[in-house]
Amino acid sequence: MLSLVALGRGVLPVGEHTRRYYPRPDVAYVPIHDAPPIERGPIWLPSNTTTRVREFVRAATDANAP
Repeated sequence: MLSLVALGRGVLPVGEHTRRYYPRPDVAYVPIHDAPPIERGPIWLPSNTTTRVREFVRAATDANAP
């Protein structure tokens, strides 16, 4: 998507961290001050719930605890 933005083919709202992790000299990151924050989290199909998935989510949740 960022390649299309760089070619002038559109815009893409992204989280604030994108500027740091995906720096591109051909893309202008313009803050949108009145937009709600972008919230992210793990998602998966209930039919794919396994012990490994539950443990990963638990570890991620614990690591992100205040």
